[in-house]
Amino acid sequence: MSEDIRYIVGELNKEPYNRNYNLISFDSLQAEQLIQVLNDVFAEIDSKNRLDIREEEPEQMAIRMLGMLRILKYKPPDDNMSNFRQGLVSGNKHVIYPILYWLLQRMDELKKRAYLAKYLVKLDIPAEILGDADIADIHIKYEDLIEQFKTIHREYEGLRNSGFSTHELRRDISAMEEEKDLVTRRIERMKQRVEGTPNSEDMLQSARSLRKEREKQKEMAQQGVDLKDSTQLLEQRILRLQNQLKDIRKAGMGTTPEGLLQRLEEDVNVNSYIVNDKLPKEVAAKQRIVSTLQRVAAQPAMGQQELEAVNKQIRVLTSEINNLNEARMKEVEEDDSPESKVGKLSFFRQNAAIIGRKKEQTAERMNELRNELANLQEDMRDKQDQLKQYSGEQVLRGDEFKRYVNKLRGKSSVYKMKRAELSELRAEFGVLSRTEEILKAKDAQIMEQLSAMEARMGVTGFHETQENLEKVSSVKAEVDSRKGKTLEEMSAMVMELNHKIAERKGRLAPIIKELRPLRQKAQDLTVQYNEKKHTFDSVAAGLDSNIGKLEQEVKTLQDEIITSQTKYHLLLAERDILAYKQQQASDEIKLYLSNDPQDKKKSLREQLMGHINEQEKLGRTLREEQKAVKDLVQNSAKQLAMWQDVIQLMEVKKNCLEVARNSSNVTRNSGGEALVL
Repeated sequence: MSEDIRYIVGELNKEPYNRNYNLISFDSLQAEQLIQVLNDVFAEIDSKNRLDIREEEPEQMAIRMLGMLRILKYKPPDDNMSNFRQGLVSGNKHVIYPILYWLLQRMDELKKRAYLAKYLVKLDIPAEILGDADIADIHIKYEDLIEQFKTIHREYEGLRNSGFSTHELRRDISAMEEEKDLVTRRIERMKQRVEGTPNSEDMLQSARSLRKEREKQKEMAQQGVDLKDSTQLLEQRILRLQNQLKDIRKAGMGTTPEGLLQRLEEDVNVNSYIVNDKLPKEVAAKQRIVSTLQRVAAQPAMGQQELEAVNKQIRVLTSEINNLNEARMKEVEEDDSPESKVGKLSFFRQNAAIIGRKKEQTAERMNELRNELANLQEDMRDKQDQLKQYSGEQVLRGDEFKRYVNKLRGKSSVYKMKRAELSELRAEFGVLSRTEEILKAKDAQIMEQLSAMEARMGVTGFHETQENLEKVSSVKAEVDSRKGKTLEEMSAMVMELNHKIAERKGRLAPIIKELRPLRQKAQDLTVQYNEKKHTFDSVAAGLDSNIGKLEQEVKTLQDEIITSQTKYHLLLAERDILAYKQQQASDEIKLYLSNDPQDKKKSLREQLMGHINEQEKLGRTLREEQKAVKDLVQNSAKQLAMWQDVIQLMEVKKNCLEVARNSSNVTRNSGGEALVL
């Protein structure tokens, strides 16, 4: 997992994301930020996903992302799709990390797949709408356009993968221009040679006509080859269809209309069970789960102790239910009354419930197998398209493959014979080359001896001069003969050309007659095609506008459904609260009306009355204490005033004493002190 995260961080730090993440910062991203990163990667694959997830509803975001993953053919590692959807919406790291790793590894392939999905994903049109003849014709044309797009895209990919580059094309163009210059100069030289020849214009015209006829002959030969190839392909297709027809007939042998009807009835019963029994139960179960989760989400958060208490209560109640069921079964087994016989039917009911569960499991398994079959068929179609793209033909089977093997064996034997001949020719070439080398060595020795002999005789260079004269005379004779042959060949060529032109004209006359009405028919078909295309464009525009309106209406209705569901769940919660209060009130009334004193003590009214009495007693006590405190405060205030007066008197005495000490007019007696004035 750490290697995957390291790869994801490295890719996100590159262009065009430039996130500047490290392992710690990326791992510490919040759920909303992680979903935004995933959405940015989707936007790089398909630009229509470029938006801020905070401005989008969670349900719409989940639908859009799941649809994108379905188009990209992402297969979750966990088969539980509900957990996968929940993890995707909540931003679970264990769900989003594998998606990011898978997307970033295949960006080019996924971009191509997303581009093709815009044009190859067919619209889901209901059968009742396709019942209209005009809409059915438009839908057929729509499918034909999809097939044309597939063909054109396949040709485009073939051209891209053909290996041609601009450098090679420029080099080929320059080489062709040089060849063109050479051919132009050669044509000018030939014109200069032919200008003095009589009837040169007629001969040139005849040569042009001959060239045109030869080109036509090549085209017709190529057309013949193409027709042969198409004939072979059609024959192969006929053989395949015949084999398929044989297989269908073999499969249909022994079957009767009653058997086919029985099989169809079984399919109808299975589908009816799924639609009428299984799917409504699943929908109701999902709705109950959703309502339960909403109630749980609306309640305040529970601590660990509260959860343990609830789990303990659940275990106690479960054990009580099991004990009650066992006691009930024992009573039914021991009792022989008619009621017990009715109770014994619970065994058969349990068996029926088990059979029903098995039936539901079988239906679920059948749905899974159907989905798996659809996925396998889709993969098979993709593989067939890839095979057609690479080979251009389908896979050979049966007799076709045997004929192909026999053809290959014949070619391999011819190849072996040619290879043996080539080895023999190479050996002979080696012998001849060695003989040539020996003869050249002997010729050189003879020429040296001849040169030495001419030097002795005083006629040096005689042999070379004689050879040059012989060469000149032979060249002159050859030129003369060529001139004569050229004139004869040109005259014969002109006659032959005239004969062939007349013959070809005779052959082409009926073909030209047949071609004229075909040209007129082609023009008429072109006009019809343009008219139909215009009609198609107008109808397509109208359908697009209607589809836009319908999508807007669907969106409005979905919003209304969501609002109604919200109101519905709120009303359910209020109803549960009111029911609880009503139940509490009814229990209180029962306890209040009961004659048992203990039950009355349990009632909320008695509890509240006791609590009120206690509070009243406490209030009386507090009032008495308040009164005592008030009396104490008054006495204390008087005492405080008296003490303050005593303090002031003592202060006055102190001041008087200090004044007397300062004046020294104080007489002391045995009984005290006296101030003399």
